Amino acid sequence: MGEAWQDREPVLTVGRVAATRAVWLAALIVVSLFVGATLLCAPRAAVTAPILPGFLPALASLTVLADTLTAYLLWGQARAGEEPALVVLAATYSGAAVLVALNAWLFPATFLVSAGHAGETAAWAWIFSHVLFALGAASYGLYPTSRSAPRAFMSSARRIVSVMVLLVVGAIVLAHSSHLPPLLGHGTFFRLPRLVLGLMPLVMAIAVVVLVARRRMRTVLDTWLLVAMVGMWCDAGLMRWGRGRFTLGWYGAHGVSLAASLTVLAACLFEVNWLYRRLVLREARMNTTNASLRAANSELATIAERDELTGLLNRRAVLGRLAESLAAWRQDGLAFSILMVDLDHFKVINDEAGHLGGDEVLAQVARRLRAAVRTSDAVGRYGGEEFIVVLPGTSGEGARKAGLKLVEAVRSAPFRYEGRAMPVTVSVGGTCADEGDEGLDALIARADRALYVAKRDGRDRQAWMDASDAEDVCACG
Repeated sequence: MGEAWQDREPVLTVGRVAATRAVWLAALIVVSLFVGATLLCAPRAAVTAPILPGFLPALASLTVLADTLTAYLLWGQARAGEEPALVVLAATYSGAAVLVALNAWLFPATFLVSAGHAGETAAWAWIFSHVLFALGAASYGLYPTSRSAPRAFMSSARRIVSVMVLLVVGAIVLAHSSHLPPLLGHGTFFRLPRLVLGLMPLVMAIAVVVLVARRRMRTVLDTWLLVAMVGMWCDAGLMRWGRGRFTLGWYGAHGVSLAASLTVLAACLFEVNWLYRRLVLREARMNTTNASLRAANSELATIAERDELTGLLNRRAVLGRLAESLAAWRQDGLAFSILMVDLDHFKVINDEAGHLGGDEVLAQVARRLRAAVRTSDAVGRYGGEEFIVVLPGTSGEGARKAGLKLVEAVRSAPFRYEGRAMPVTVSVGGTCADEGDEGLDALIARADRALYVAKRDGRDRQAWMDASDAEDVCACG
């Protein structure tokens, strides 16, 4: 089982799609927009803007939705490719979404009326969401890119999710505690202590360095994740410069944060859609290939069971049909008969028309034999100028009539080769299955004895032999 998994072709996921020049160019444009908007807003970041009470709830809801959808897409891709590294990123986005939701829910004058300690919790939740995202991005960059076996993948995924749950719960508890320094007061929203002022950028810088050094923007996901980190830097900078609620910096920071989340989500959606299209096209090609293979296999099977000269079943195939009829007779009592057919004076035909003429006569006789029986009957070349006809569901008088029909079909008109007519006849020996028959050999031997009687009595006729007959009892023209 382990070797089979190792031999399986890796699934192409968003974490494995190589970044192209077009992707890098698009990422550069987005980064330029983030940085340009930040630099444009920075000098006036502290300017108070009109109060829009519904801005933060709407923006935070969109950000949480974007991060949740991104986490869902990454989890699906991780499951498909058994890639724990994508689980790290999916858990990171999930944890960040929880902390962003907490920040919006507790932020003063949004959902709650008064600030109080809820405002401090909201502010610290915002900081912890940035730190958590940076730590997750760095962990993703450091995580091995190789896929794991299904069982090992699920075990790793449970550990990763458990660690993220502990981090998120710890961040919420810590943000709600009274042991952290205050961030609100004196008319300002955001006054970072020096420790926090240095810690958060440090973690974010480490994440960027890890992503660039380890991942090197080789894949589409790595490229857009780095863009998201740049957006986070711009977000933090504008929030720091704005310092107060409903300032230009405050509005700009939340706008950049949402744009960064939507950018990664859009990239994931685009790549998943591209992978889906590729999968559909690959499946269509596989279906076409499989149809061609089925047609080729069917043709090979037909070739394998057909006689090259006559187009009838070859010896092995017709004996197989005979064995099937015998098994059905023994199991369900379905009667059947066999007819041995042999060309009369075939050596004379070969001597007069040559071997090519003899082959043409064999082919023409085969066509007449096939046309004279039912489609459910099996007609095969037994060897040389001898044929076998298997008549399932037929015995007694019906089988005798079929044998006479074969004799008449061959003698009804002369055969033509190179402009001359050659009269050709056949002799037929027939028999029915009997309870005393031990196997195919007994049936074929009895039909062969009947054929000998037909030839002995003048050829161009049929002879019939039952299992109870010591010698021939019926020979008719």
